[in-house]
Amino acid sequence: MNLIAIVIGVIAGLGAVLFRLSIWAAQEVFFGQKLNPGSVQFNLIDIPNVYDALSFLGPLELLLIPTIGGLLVGIVIKLTTTEVKGSGVPKVMESMLVRGGKIDPKISVYKTVASSIAIGSGGSLGREGPIIQIGSAAGSFFGRFMDQKYTRTLVAAGAAAGIAGTFNAPLAGVMFALEILLAEYYLQNVIVVVLASVMSTAVARTILQFTPSPGVQEFLVHGVNNGNGIHYHMLTPALEFPLYIVFGFVIGVIGAVIVKTLYGTEHVFDRLDVPEYVKPAVGGLLLGGTVLLSALFLHETPITTADWLFGVGYTTIHTAIAGHLSLQVILALALLKLLAFSFSVGSGSSGGVFSPGLYIGAMVGGGFGILSSILFTDISHTFTFIPALAIAGAGAYALVGMGGVFAATARAPLTATLIIFELTGQYTIILPLLVVTVIGSIVTQRLLNRGTIFTEKLRELGITVQERRIGSLEDLCAKDVMTTKVDTLSVGASCEDALMMFQQTKHHGLPIVDEGGSLVGIITLTDLESELTNSIIHTIEGREEIDLPDEDRSPVEKIGSTDVLTVPPSANLLSVVDIMEKLDVGRIPIVDESNHPVGIVTRSDILDAYDNVPELSRNEVEIPVVTDPKLPNTSADK
Repeated sequence: MNLIAIVIGVIAGLGAVLFRLSIWAAQEVFFGQKLNPGSVQFNLIDIPNVYDALSFLGPLELLLIPTIGGLLVGIVIKLTTTEVKGSGVPKVMESMLVRGGKIDPKISVYKTVASSIAIGSGGSLGREGPIIQIGSAAGSFFGRFMDQKYTRTLVAAGAAAGIAGTFNAPLAGVMFALEILLAEYYLQNVIVVVLASVMSTAVARTILQFTPSPGVQEFLVHGVNNGNGIHYHMLTPALEFPLYIVFGFVIGVIGAVIVKTLYGTEHVFDRLDVPEYVKPAVGGLLLGGTVLLSALFLHETPITTADWLFGVGYTTIHTAIAGHLSLQVILALALLKLLAFSFSVGSGSSGGVFSPGLYIGAMVGGGFGILSSILFTDISHTFTFIPALAIAGAGAYALVGMGGVFAATARAPLTATLIIFELTGQYTIILPLLVVTVIGSIVTQRLLNRGTIFTEKLRELGITVQERRIGSLEDLCAKDVMTTKVDTLSVGASCEDALMMFQQTKHHGLPIVDEGGSLVGIITLTDLESELTNSIIHTIEGREEIDLPDEDRSPVEKIGSTDVLTVPPSANLLSVVDIMEKLDVGRIPIVDESNHPVGIVTRSDILDAYDNVPELSRNEVEIPVVTDPKLPNTSADK
């Protein structure tokens, strides 16, 4: 297990490097030396490119290039798989919840190609989501050679390695896997995730020449340090601490707005009556239009606003942290980036939502810092008896805002805190960062009914994302515990047939199938009792018989329920538990792709599965069992 984790880390580290190279190649084709939307560290070279070829169009070329890129991404998705669309994290979570962690390795290749084209052509997307999916695919591949219950851990380790390699942030990678993907902290999981994260970081640092020390300013906050007037700590704690508390509530509202806007845009594109492969091109067209309109309203050149809104946006984040943007521009960019990345992701293009969240957080934080500074300066000027109130520069609030927005949208305050610490090396900002990330997460969760930017997509697919963990049920699938010998009733069967079957099988519920064997409903003893309420039961020669008038002999499909929720054999067992709890049902039919019953999972099956888990609750907490001699020692008592 540990050896495989090391191999996954090496692959993810190399994947992070290759992904940057592919983005660099794509943006060279589209922009040459004119723009660096992928924020890659490789030198840009002057080669024939689309930007120069379309120069005769003037500013309109910035409208056309992301449209062309979106069309190419749509064609790649059409020729490969829809798994390539959008951010990679929901897809990884979906595979862990309903497919036992199985991810087709080819998806990593498809995702690399599609995301590179999307980002390289100016798509307002992040590069972290794709590398998470690439690392997770490596974990899933090696999980084939292990017991199935370890696959989820290896997939999470691959995701952690992806984050660590691309951000040069091993601690954040570890916490991302534990806090968001696994939502648990078992020692074996921690060991595997740490090994993969460390190896990925070591590989990426060696090739990309990252500094091994905390505070990788050249990666995210290049040129920003305390020497140029930017302070990463509170200058007047008694004043600024309440400010950060207020800022936490602001971030919470912003986080909810981001998630709602993103998925609202996606729903609009879902209803758009054009071929699916054309939709990313429409998103690119809208993105280009946003760039041109922002140039008009902000009185900037189109190439400047394109540099602000195209790609991952790290250069603009640098500028905001350094305090080189005016209040008008910084607040406008927060709104424009929200629209730009909603158009890109919502249209079905391929890329992550992590970097756009950091960008919006930096703009909102910078704006909050500027407004606070103006407010307290005005107060000290108005009331001369009040001494001048010093607060940190806007850059400090921008950094806190970056972590706050990610924490709020992903419900991951610890991951956000660690990643900002590792990217800036500023431990003195930890206190306000923790306050803002926690408050922001709480507010956003209240507004989204405990949803996140990753889980909202799964909710729409009907997939339950649970917070709790019961033993290791999340490591099992429905097929691991289901009863495969399924007793069924045929369509048209009578009450007498149903009662006889219930008496013979001792079941409390029976699936109903049609002539082809497909599931059409389910009938329970409660349903039958309700039907027989008005029946006359009498005893003849010691036997109970049911006397029903002919007109009351309803077939079982009319008595039972035809609105039956089913799950496939690969469904995560803890998801099945949540479904049973939510619907208050005692059994869930398991069906194949043809809707034929292949098994059934009951509450008893769940309890037996939990009872047979050896490593978890029994090892962690010894529960004494007291046998009452007055009670019979039967299996039912257990």
